[in-house]
Amino acid sequence: MTDQTKTGKSSNNPRITFFGAARMVTGSMHLLEAGGQRILLDCGSVATGKMNQDKPPEPFPFDPQSVDAVVLTHSHHDHCGRLATLVRDGFDGPIFTHPINIELLGLLLRDSARIQEQEASTSRRRGGPVVVPRFDTADAELTLDLCEPIEYGQKASLSDGIEVGLRDAGHILGSAMAHIAWRQNDRDRSLTFTGDLGRSGVDFHPPPAALPACDYLLCESTYGGEYHDSVEVMARKTGQAIRRAVREGGKVLIPAFSLGRTQIVVHFLQTWMREGIVPPLDIHVDSPLGHRFAKVYDRSPEGFSVPLRIFDDIDWLETRDGAMDASLSPGSRIIIASGGMLEGGRILQHLKHHVDDPRCTLLLVSFQAPGTLGEQALQEDDSIRFAGKRWNKWIAVEQVRGFSGHADHGDFLNATAPLEGKTTQVMLVHGEEERAEKLAAAFSTRGLGTITIPNLGQTVELV
Repeated sequence: MTDQTKTGKSSNNPRITFFGAARMVTGSMHLLEAGGQRILLDCGSVATGKMNQDKPPEPFPFDPQSVDAVVLTHSHHDHCGRLATLVRDGFDGPIFTHPINIELLGLLLRDSARIQEQEASTSRRRGGPVVVPRFDTADAELTLDLCEPIEYGQKASLSDGIEVGLRDAGHILGSAMAHIAWRQNDRDRSLTFTGDLGRSGVDFHPPPAALPACDYLLCESTYGGEYHDSVEVMARKTGQAIRRAVREGGKVLIPAFSLGRTQIVVHFLQTWMREGIVPPLDIHVDSPLGHRFAKVYDRSPEGFSVPLRIFDDIDWLETRDGAMDASLSPGSRIIIASGGMLEGGRILQHLKHHVDDPRCTLLLVSFQAPGTLGEQALQEDDSIRFAGKRWNKWIAVEQVRGFSGHADHGDFLNATAPLEGKTTQVMLVHGEEERAEKLAAAFSTRGLGTITIPNLGQTVELV
């Protein structure tokens, strides 16, 4: 890493340095130096669902004060989780994002700051290892003050000769792909960053907008080489898993991330119950933050391709006592709880009570990253370790893959088809190495220019 990357302003040559989500699917953070500006594309955390109590937050690999602007694609932790820390450490420029995303970001940052402040206070009282908050409530509020809304299809000027525009990415409510255009060395250039590109063939969000023409494409690759189950297959697998639990008299536990996954799972469970595909069961959602996100969804019908009924006959749990009543009451019921990879969240309290009950089912509806408790649950072992002890793992574990809001291999090929013969460079991020390589191999035959899978910390010159 050069000293200039750490502290200085951009050189005359446009380039991009990858400080996260390089050959991995978390921590999206890419520093674009172009048109005399330093623009940070996303500022995500390497999310595990836990705070590390053994060391303070790591510093940024660049000077936050040297960044002129941030473009935020959406409000998942792995894209925005370090944004308030960036502000705490000196960034004070504009944060361009979609207006609905600002509302969602506010809910997330305030909740995260509150939890960190509580954990820090508890650690001081107990005299154990001190928990150092990554940011506090004041940092969260200052971050929101810096946000500048851009509607889909609109543009904002960062400086003379450089513009930022957003298009609907179709991933979650308020998600966007970013298009940055600038003039440098007497040449007009542009880069499109997909953020997390949404999938097609699912009636929930509208499909992603068309990728704008660009010289350089920064593209996620989460499901490169993979194809999602169709909605029909999703419905069949979900119905089978729930019917089994009903026959046995057990609970169905569904871990789901609070933003996006919780709402789409609730929507499809309701739809399939009305259609008779899934047995009619009480649905409890143990995610207060997910409930607040759902209210934003309910107020934003323009963000969906179908009417949502995410408050029809749903028990949104707010208290721990209410959650335990639902979990321990007799009979079958569905409990959706925060913590999509089982690495934290309220799902762990429910799992403690049911992990050794063979009548129950753990239904995984999210990607389970390597090394997470969710990935361990998918293994054939008859025991599992979490919450400081080893448990008998007699609960049935099933996975339904189609709930993802990410594009699959076919979606990537369709989305990039109009760019063939027009794009100079494609850089693949936000994907495990094997999946990125599969997408790179497909792109290399389609006239998309030079295909790169950057390493963490690597700088790529935009030629």
